[in-house]
Amino acid sequence: MKTIQDELAQVYAFRELNRIDQLRVCNEARDQGLTQSEIARRLSLSQPEVHRILRKIDSFPELLLRTPREVILDFHAERLGHEAMMEELLNWSYTYSEHAEPGNPESELISGSWESVTDAFLRDLIDVEDYERILHTVSGEGR
Repeated sequence: MKTIQDELAQVYAFRELNRIDQLRVCNEARDQGLTQSEIARRLSLSQPEVHRILRKIDSFPELLLRTPREVILDFHAERLGHEAMMEELLNWSYTYSEHAEPGNPESELISGSWESVTDAFLRDLIDVEDYERILHTVSGEGR
C-alpha cells in the first residue's frame, strides 16, 4: 500500500515528466514541419505558449536531454522499476557544479548532473540507502 508521501511523489513526478514530454513533443513536431498553431491545437495550448516553449528549447537545448532527475521521476511515475533506476543512476557519468567564469571567485555556479541526485534526496524522492549507495559508487569506493 502506498503512503501519502509516495502518492505526493508520484503526482510531482507526473507533473514534471509531463512538462519534459511537452518540451520534447513540441520540438519533435516542429522538426517534422508542424506549425506552432498546429502544435497548439493538438496540445490544447495557445500559439504564444507553444512559441515560448520552442524559444526555451532553442535557448536551452539541454532541456531535451535525459538527466538523473528524470530517471528518478520515471521511477516514481512507475515508468521504471527500482533496480532499473538504480542501475542507470549508478552508471551515470555525472558532472559537478563549476563556476560560470573560472578564476572569478564571485561568478555564479553552473549546476552539474550530480545536483539533481542531491536535490532528489533532499525532496525525499530517493531514500538514504539509495543515496548512500550512489554516493559510494560515484566517489570511487564502490568501483
